[in-house]
Amino acid sequence: MTHMFTLDYVRKRLGTSALAIFAIFASPACDTVDPLESTTPAEAPAGTDLPSEGPVDGIVPELATSYSGRSFGPQGLWSSYTSVKWGPLPFSGSSNSTDPNGIVKQINAARQMKQRLLLAMTGIAAKDLLTNGKFDISKWKKRMNSFNTSTIRSAVANAVSDGTVVGNTLIDEPETKKWGGNITKSMIDDMAAYAKNIFPTLPMGILVGAPAYRWRTSERYRKLDWVVYSYKWWITSGNVTSWRNAVLDQARIDGVTPAFSLNILDGGVPDRSGSWDCPGSGKGTYAPNCRMTADQLRSWGQALVGYGCQMHLWRFDYAFVSKSTNLDALKNLASKARSLTPRSCKRA
Repeated sequence: MTHMFTLDYVRKRLGTSALAIFAIFASPACDTVDPLESTTPAEAPAGTDLPSEGPVDGIVPELATSYSGRSFGPQGLWSSYTSVKWGPLPFSGSSNSTDPNGIVKQINAARQMKQRLLLAMTGIAAKDLLTNGKFDISKWKKRMNSFNTSTIRSAVANAVSDGTVVGNTLIDEPETKKWGGNITKSMIDDMAAYAKNIFPTLPMGILVGAPAYRWRTSERYRKLDWVVYSYKWWITSGNVTSWRNAVLDQARIDGVTPAFSLNILDGGVPDRSGSWDCPGSGKGTYAPNCRMTADQLRSWGQALVGYGCQMHLWRFDYAFVSKSTNLDALKNLASKARSLTPRSCKRA
């Protein structure tokens, strides 16, 4: 997707002092980066990073200045290998799929923006990793092998060393039926070991849904470094502390470093009234789900942000972020994340 800007537009929106920065980051986005495969409908394609009528509530995204604290940000923030859909502040990191053609470009752009990356090298559509409806690890390995070049290995090693890359997602929601039901923790360990043979310093992990801390609890991880656990209201009727403590207990048993995520688009209180209008928060991506309110985002985020090596949001949505009350809550959480002592996502 090509993003059309004019010099006059940038001067009005960002100010003359931002023109030099704009020249670095506003190159045409010819090669787009797909978001991680999801079980919920995809977001409508964004037209431009800033719509022609200007940001909602008159808000203009900021530019990041430095690394500090722990990575905080949404899935799908990047619109191309070299540009983001927002800011990137208040976000200090993001979770995005990548590919061999663009990974080095994206790492270099993230470093310039002082943004941390949770990569997903094998974050392609589930159907492309299945054989007869089951997850096929040989297809996954083939995808992983496509990153095994000296240039990419060097770029990733340097980015892990300087903090630009915080990890790599091996698979998204392995507990869900889209993978065919044959994935085990032992298989995920095999995937982690395989990927570490290519990128020995890169922490390897997975993303799971709200109830998935209970997935295969009789099994243990032996090689996996981290797990991102995502919260929704329905799993504990808003009792995020109870859910967090159960997750932390299971992470200790599994020997993995926990990270957390809030499902801001589908994780609010569901609207089961029949009308599905989600008053006060807005509709989720499918009925009866509702978005989180700013108060929920702030409260639940504060309960989670200090307990993991990263803090994520599912997923970037311009209308959500540009709402002033939501943005205030995001800034509050970003400030908290920046104040925390950095924590590695490597296996505990």
